[in-house]
Amino acid sequence: MESAISRIRRCFGRFAGAPVTLTSSLDMHAMLTDRPDSPRTAPPAGGLRCPLDQHRPMLPKAPESLAIPSQQLHKRGLYRKESTLILVAGENVIDLVPAPGGQLRPACGGGPANTAVSLARRGVPTALIGSVGGDHFGRHIWRRHVSAGVHRDHLERTDRPSTLALAVVDEDGNADFDFWTTGTADFDWEAKELPRPEPSRVDLIHFGSLAAYIEPSARVIEHWVNRSRRVVPVSFDPNIRLSAMGDVDRVRERTERLVGLSNLVRVSESDLARLYPDTDVDKIANEWLGAGPELVVVTLGDAGSVAFHRKHVTEMAAPVIDVVDTIGAGDAFTSGLIGWLTSAGWMRLDRLAAWGNRTVVTAALRYATQVAAHACTVPGAP
Repeated sequence: MESAISRIRRCFGRFAGAPVTLTSSLDMHAMLTDRPDSPRTAPPAGGLRCPLDQHRPMLPKAPESLAIPSQQLHKRGLYRKESTLILVAGENVIDLVPAPGGQLRPACGGGPANTAVSLARRGVPTALIGSVGGDHFGRHIWRRHVSAGVHRDHLERTDRPSTLALAVVDEDGNADFDFWTTGTADFDWEAKELPRPEPSRVDLIHFGSLAAYIEPSARVIEHWVNRSRRVVPVSFDPNIRLSAMGDVDRVRERTERLVGLSNLVRVSESDLARLYPDTDVDKIANEWLGAGPELVVVTLGDAGSVAFHRKHVTEMAAPVIDVVDTIGAGDAFTSGLIGWLTSAGWMRLDRLAAWGNRTVVTAALRYATQVAAHACTVPGAP
């Protein structure tokens, strides 16, 4: 039987040259609720705009249709409370990106930080749990979160240096990284830093990437997730970087354990290739489903994405775009996925059964794909 991954790659040729269509999230909610009075137009102008755009005019504003219009959703009963948060736990990183003339351009990054910033810029209340270095880079990181509107109650400022990553971008815009993590600000966590989530205030815990694998933060985060998953849903993005995480067998074992603690997992095809060389992606995704998650979403680069649920396998093609680079594209996809599900009201322990509805997952994938596609058309992380 043909695998879902093979099928989406074979069928992707049908979409070559297709225009990029940015469908508003209100359109998707209207499709799901099927209410006769549901608006079918894009969100009105004047919604949340990121102040950072005013200071970095070289980066175009995200299309208005990519904002999640939480106020409209709240009025329509599709948004829980505007005071609720997504808690994102993980590291901040400074990416050193090659620039013309052989120079290196520093840019704020880090998988969890990128996800938090992307969520906040699209109107989803988001808090980042982590640390910020006391150096010049750390001040830039802090300003990034302030500008994006990320809640910083659990973001500690330290005297340690910032974590660095040297990005190597190939001719197709794909990036790989070498990391400097020893003695940096992001991994010396203590249990007291992590808040106890209250379901009335917190919609979701999202975690992953380096802080979930490098000690002592890895041990602290795992304990916190294991304790918290009893009261709020958990989302996990492994973001495998073996150069910083260490032995592949140990990383694979830890990944499988963390998958078992999560309700939703977003993983890239390249992550799976690093962990399971020459193993069918469909097989791995279904094994992970058996370990506990309700939904496993595999991103396939320019071939789109595929979501695995016990009741269905749902595919989504990617639009054809002019790629500047793919730095942060996976993080942008993750933010679109969990942001849409949260804003639609489906990110609750008592509503996860809705993910068995292919229409719900299709709408979430479509929005996440649009957010990721936009991230690929601008330099650096979202």
